[in-house]
Amino acid sequence: MQDYWHKFDLLCSELKKNGQHDVEYELRKAQGYVNGLTDGWYDFLNEFNRITKSNILTDTPKELADKLIEILKYRLENK
Repeated sequence: MQDYWHKFDLLCSELKKNGQHDVEYELRKAQGYVNGLTDGWYDFLNEFNRITKSNILTDTPKELADKLIEILKYRLENK
């Protein structure tokens, strides 16, 4: 998961660079749901989906967010 969080950090950096500080803040807050328990990962996934769907993301952040969500869904479904 270290690679996952590295990509998540890249996403947050891109959002910050694009002036979408509020979206970056929301994602960082959602990251707090991850507590080592499976329920926390699902809560994070739900928030991640909600945040990305309720905000307009430019191409690079959108692609990265979609990929991160896809990876997380796959890992949760194939535990």
